Amino acid sequence: MKTASILDVKRPAVEVALYAVIVAMSMILVGCGKQSAGIEQSRLKLQAMGGPIAHQIARIGPRIEQDQQKLHGENAASGNNARLVAADMAAVADAQMKMQQTLQPHDRNLTNTLPIVDQHQRNLHVEVRDVRSSTQAAGGL
Repeated sequence: MKTASILDVKRPAVEVALYAVIVAMSMILVGCGKQSAGIEQSRLKLQAMGGPIAHQIARIGPRIEQDQQKLHGENAASGNNARLVAADMAAVADAQMKMQQTLQPHDRNLTNTLPIVDQHQRNLHVEVRDVRSSTQAAGGL
């Protein structure tokens, strides 16, 4: 009977331990259930927020697409304008170079002629003075 008494003593201890494990598991499951409920509630909130956001995106999407197309068109136009301006600037630079090439020899000729013109003016001045002196001398006769 000694064996039966040991089993009698162990059995309640095993039952208590088993009961404690069941209680602990229940508490864990209840805690997980609360967390799971919180997660589900958060998911529902996010889902509820996603609807209006998706609606806003759907509403402004075409406008964004139009604006992007407009920008692409304006970029292309700007590129064309820049090419035209560059071509005009090259044409102006070419015309300016041709004008310089045309004017440069004339400018040299003019620069070389100025001392001759200056000398002619001095000679004319002297001749006018001589004529005046001659006229005054003849008038005094």
